[in-house]
Amino acid sequence: MKYVKVPIFPITKYMTAKERNQMPAPMKPVSFMFGMNEVLVDDVLDCNRGVSRKVGGRGFRYVCKVSWCCDEQWRSKESIVWYDDFLLEWFVEVLEPRVPNEWEVATTLNDIGNYLD
Repeated sequence: MKYVKVPIFPITKYMTAKERNQMPAPMKPVSFMFGMNEVLVDDVLDCNRGVSRKVGGRGFRYVCKVSWCCDEQWRSKESIVWYDDFLLEWFVEVLEPRVPNEWEVATTLNDIGNYLD
């Protein structure tokens, strides 16, 4: 199965000195838009420099606990969010079979959990 790179546009914040002692990144995601849905980053569990071997890119690999509202219920899961500090872009890796041909339709679906790895 092939993965594809899906750009995201997060709200980020610069880390405090205490947070920088725990993680090497200069900033961390707070939330991001995935289609028409806002995904909240509840916690950054791990952050390290890394290389995305699935879709290409290098930079910071954030293992996050994310949550979103679906059918008036909050759902959560762990997901990996990437920041490519060379291209200055944020992205997630998504399995290609999970993404229908029309990406705009896919990102408006309620079940974001099927798309976020």
